[in-house]
Amino acid sequence: MADYQGKRFKKTQSDSNARPAAARGAHARGANEGRVASATSGERAAGTTPGAHAARATGATRGAHSAPAAGARRTTTGGTRFRTASSGAPAGVVPPRSAASTSASGTRYRQAAPAPAKQRPARRKSIVPKLLIALGVILLLVAGFIFVRSLLGYRQAEETYGSLAEYAPVDDSSSSGLPVVDFDALAEINPDIVAWIYVPNTNINYPVVQGDDNSEYLYRLFDGTSNSSGSIFLDADATAPGIVDEQTPVYGHHMNNRSMFYEIDDTVDQTAFDKIEAVYYITRDATYRCTPLMTCVIDETFVDARQANFSDTHSLADYLREMRADMRAEADDAEERIATVDQVLTLITCSGELPGADRTVMVLSVDEQVPSLAVASQG
Repeated sequence: MADYQGKRFKKTQSDSNARPAAARGAHARGANEGRVASATSGERAAGTTPGAHAARATGATRGAHSAPAAGARRTTTGGTRFRTASSGAPAGVVPPRSAASTSASGTRYRQAAPAPAKQRPARRKSIVPKLLIALGVILLLVAGFIFVRSLLGYRQAEETYGSLAEYAPVDDSSSSGLPVVDFDALAEINPDIVAWIYVPNTNINYPVVQGDDNSEYLYRLFDGTSNSSGSIFLDADATAPGIVDEQTPVYGHHMNNRSMFYEIDDTVDQTAFDKIEAVYYITRDATYRCTPLMTCVIDETFVDARQANFSDTHSLADYLREMRADMRAEADDAEERIATVDQVLTLITCSGELPGADRTVMVLSVDEQVPSLAVASQG
């Protein structure tokens, strides 16, 4: 019985060992069949033929058992699913995506490159507006400085020439209404004084000086102070004190505050011309009454306007007729007086007409000489 029982025991043990092996084989076959069936169903859903499905299923099954692809899922006998690591990466770690990827259908595509970052504008471009603003501020400051300097210059000139009025007070004791000039007192201030010019009903009431050249008093006041208003001065080539030569040229600036010879430039208008009835040129020895003949606008290069004396071939009358070609205003009897005039006083200033470096010239005939109203010399 012991043998029987021992044989029986061995048989039972053998059967029990055989059955699990068979069961395991059946289980494995069932799992494989299940995977094949799943693959077949998926391919049928995708429109794959049964033959192609069988071939792919068989190959896929064999490939799964022989060499699993990187990142592919596998199922163990116990049913546990895991992802195999790609080559070169530790198991269980998903490798980073590359620029080239494969879609679920097997189509390879390349990811779009990231858009390049916008470049910052050059720093120089941001500086340009600041430079323009700075330049504008500088120009405004310069313009303001020039404006303030001009105002101060006008005030200085007004104060200087205003203080000289005490040396040429208007004579109220007679009917002449002309200044009585103290040449001796003025000569102590400036020995270059030669005359005094006065135009009734205007701002023209100034001493006349004569320098060594025509630039000496262009920007110097009577007392020698530097100033843009300058002085009223006799041409350097004329014979002092004036009204000696056939033509006596006298210069003065055209100032925007209506000082100096500003009102001479106004006489290009006939109405303004007619308002001036006489100009008085006063020297130590005589007072000359001059009557307006015409006002012209000429080019600064016209040298005859400063010529003191003329010749027989080109007389004073010829010169005056030539001037009439540039006439803007004139007296009613200008033609008759031109034929008989012996001396003229010519007042020259800058023209207000732009563009061009032109000169406004008022020509007056010397019509009358009276004894001087100058203060008698104390010497």
